Amino acid sequence: MSSSQTQIRSTFLLNLKLNFINFWKLAVPFLLFFLILRLIEVWAVFSIHSLEYSKTQVTLMGWVYDLEWVFYILGFLLILNTILGMIYPSTAKVLVKITLTLLIILQGGLLFYFTKMLLPLGTDLYAYSLNDIFLTVKASGELNLFNILAILFVLVFVYVLLGLGKWIPLKYHSAVFLTVVCYGYLIGIGIAKNTQKEQAAELERNLMANKSSYFYDQSYNYFTSNEYLYFDFFLASANSGDRLVSKDLTETNYPFLHSNDYPDVLGPYFDEFDTLPDIVFVIVEGLGKAYSGEDAYLGSFTPFLDSLSEHSLYWKNGLSTTGRTFGVLTGMFGSLPFAQKGFMDQAPNLPLHHTLLSLLKTNGYFTNFHIGADKNFDNVNYFLQYQQVDRILDMTSFDSDFEETPSKSGFSWGYPDKAMFENGMRKLPVNSGQPQVSIFQTQTSHDPFLIPDEEKYLAMFEKYIQNDLMSLPLTTGEYRKYKNMYASILYVDEAIKEFFQAYQKLPNYENTVFIITGDHRLPEIPLATTIDRFHVPIMIFSPKLNRPKRMHGVTSHFEITPTILSLLENRFDLDLPSKVAWKGYVMDTSSTFQSKISNPLMRNKNQLVDYISGEYVLADNQLYQLYDNMGMEPVTDVAMKEKLLTELATYKNSNRFATENNRILPDSLAVYIPKN
Repeated sequence: MSSSQTQIRSTFLLNLKLNFINFWKLAVPFLLFFLILRLIEVWAVFSIHSLEYSKTQVTLMGWVYDLEWVFYILGFLLILNTILGMIYPSTAKVLVKITLTLLIILQGGLLFYFTKMLLPLGTDLYAYSLNDIFLTVKASGELNLFNILAILFVLVFVYVLLGLGKWIPLKYHSAVFLTVVCYGYLIGIGIAKNTQKEQAAELERNLMANKSSYFYDQSYNYFTSNEYLYFDFFLASANSGDRLVSKDLTETNYPFLHSNDYPDVLGPYFDEFDTLPDIVFVIVEGLGKAYSGEDAYLGSFTPFLDSLSEHSLYWKNGLSTTGRTFGVLTGMFGSLPFAQKGFMDQAPNLPLHHTLLSLLKTNGYFTNFHIGADKNFDNVNYFLQYQQVDRILDMTSFDSDFEETPSKSGFSWGYPDKAMFENGMRKLPVNSGQPQVSIFQTQTSHDPFLIPDEEKYLAMFEKYIQNDLMSLPLTTGEYRKYKNMYASILYVDEAIKEFFQAYQKLPNYENTVFIITGDHRLPEIPLATTIDRFHVPIMIFSPKLNRPKRMHGVTSHFEITPTILSLLENRFDLDLPSKVAWKGYVMDTSSTFQSKISNPLMRNKNQLVDYISGEYVLADNQLYQLYDNMGMEPVTDVAMKEKLLTELATYKNSNRFATENNRILPDSLAVYIPKN
């Protein structure tokens, strides 16, 4: 071999070694950044939230998962850097440096989101339009010039700090050692995960998880796991003798279609109506059972609703169908499947379907919808237009004397709840001689929890926790960490009280049925269990009730429409279809705890991992048993877990088949869809 060839080979190996060493000089600061970010995350989370977990344990276990993510990234980039560095060493170095900088910034952003919500960001990000995301961020007050400049500064700062790694006295042998540690750690933790049997609670898992790794895994599954199969035999498992309603699911092309044969379970509690009753729905943003009503484990912050419940039919074991607002209208009024990202995400091309609104409209009802926010958010307007709702009042429909909700950034969600109720009452048709369905949907008890006359409700909150909640185990300091959330609940409770006082003056009040519930529980206040996000009170009040009752049977929003229609059909000559596709059953009026429903529950858009079947719940592949007040304990029952896994798989496949192929209802039932 010539001396020139020897020199080229020697230079090549030297450059390769230098490239290898330089990579780890960038990688070590990257690793340190993630370890420091974990300390910042733990400090921030425990400063903002009241948690019973050990900071030390969360930090140490968090580092275990952080190192897994860091070594995963570094292991991949090391291979890329080695290959590219052979040809373009300078380009490889800059590319790695930029990539590591962006990953650190991404981790910081995900940590910020988690500290507020205590939920890591996942595939739900992809289910919202860019406009919806922009509006949400802007309403939170975080989208401003200062924060944008701060992000740019941090970006440059991190890039510069990574560059300081060149001063680390790292030798070739040390770089080799770090490489062995990197790949060895990944192999070791992979083996450890495969042998792990017990699963931690959801909040504990979220606290310890690396937020970038969680986001990547969720994103990967979202973009690669969209295939599904549909077989006729899936219908066989849907019929069960221990359910409240037996459904004859025999139409293979319409997996949810069955006979409209629902019992009237509410009839015995009502005196005779004068005529077809008015029906009023009050859907309360973030009204979780954890802080409302009897046996609220955080204490009840809804004094008016508590007093009203004493004269109502009250379901303490109520469930929303989604962990966010996107599913409340379709669940309550249509008992509809979720589709892939929520039923309304299919707009404007919604599949043929019925709802309480459309069926009552075809039977002579006038329909109203009121909200203080934008009706176009989450495609609500498309859904309401499909039902041919007669009167839709949103933030564009307020009189000039109303003031919008206070804002941090010059943008707000719209008008506060008291204004929404008052605006609706001003314009509600009176003495029309036509029965009405009216929906009032609140939104003030939502992040960023800005309410009118804030000092009044913060003072009310202080008085409340000192005078009414002292017997609870939580300290006043723990309550104060969430004072804005609790104050907003006190505000909306007072708004509902004033709404009822105004409604009592209407001529048809005595012949009205009120249904009140929450759309989901607030996620910003830590969840006790995985089903806690769905646990909401459900209340039916009417002057026509002949007695109040506390119901202990588990009931979800899916059951509301079939139950109300059965009540009306039993009293009046309604024209209803012989076949329906309701996902729900009927509201369970049992005086003792029981669960006789089988329903999916969707946490966020794109996250369908919860399923209730009887007194068991499947969540994140873990089986739980339910108890009264929606308590739950993990259980090991292989046969029961397999049963729920099969039912959930059946639903997922039927759901996508029906919604993507317009197979909820056959065309023959289109006669019950209102026309313009």
